[in-house]
Amino acid sequence: MLYDYEGKCEREVDILIESVISGCEIKIAVECTELSKPVGIRALESFKEKHRKLGINKTVVVSHSGFSKPAKEYAIANHIKTLTFNAARSENWSKHFAPLKKLAMYGRSYKLAQLAIDCSAELANSGFQFGLDTKVIINGALMDVGSFASKVWSESNVAQSHFKELRENELGGAQEPWAEITVELGKNHTFEDRNGARIQPDKLHIRMNYSSNYRELNPKPVEYDGKQYLAGGFFDKKKSEFAHFALTESSGQINGSMEFSSNLIPD
Repeated sequence: MLYDYEGKCEREVDILIESVISGCEIKIAVECTELSKPVGIRALESFKEKHRKLGINKTVVVSHSGFSKPAKEYAIANHIKTLTFNAARSENWSKHFAPLKKLAMYGRSYKLAQLAIDCSAELANSGFQFGLDTKVIINGALMDVGSFASKVWSESNVAQSHFKELRENELGGAQEPWAEITVELGKNHTFEDRNGARIQPDKLHIRMNYSSNYRELNPKPVEYDGKQYLAGGFFDKKKSEFAHFALTESSGQINGSMEFSSNLIPD
């Protein structure tokens, strides 16, 4: 979303590409249309005016149905780049983009559901009281055990390494989907209870409830100035949710940018 200072509101462009050329920052806006008939002058005028208000330096319009002859002439006169989407056939996909044909995204939130520790029988009988008010000593400072668990969870990379299992568990109809990991602490972390008693547990068990929002991105190959991009996204007007991305490939490395609404991540 970009801010329209004339209209005093935020406005959306389908794909925003930001770059630096000769030390100058430029913004390229790509607008995609799915009209059943060729795009006319009126649509191009609308995009041009919107982009002027948003400080866009270059306007690119992509149409599934092409452009009328007057629209093409208008585009040339006003320095608007017009493109037609390649048909989504396998021969139109570069070898680098082919694995991304079914590209999708998700937003997910986790909530701590349960914590438990394993320790020796001697420590278990020491009177240590484990609870959410327990602290963990990190570099001489105290961190509450909930924050420590969230940090450990994030560092475990479970969202990526077990994506398929987490998705199937959630979409399979589980009322409150959850996931659990066990972390070997190796007695390298000191825990302190409310009374100041300290122990060094062997393991920490973390259970998280989670909620996700899955979205298809419908990627399409687009050629712009002789360079191939992969572009796509969605806009859900009813939920005010959106995401747009543009990727390019250079020497086998894929780079790009993505913009999405914060409400894609469930509360």
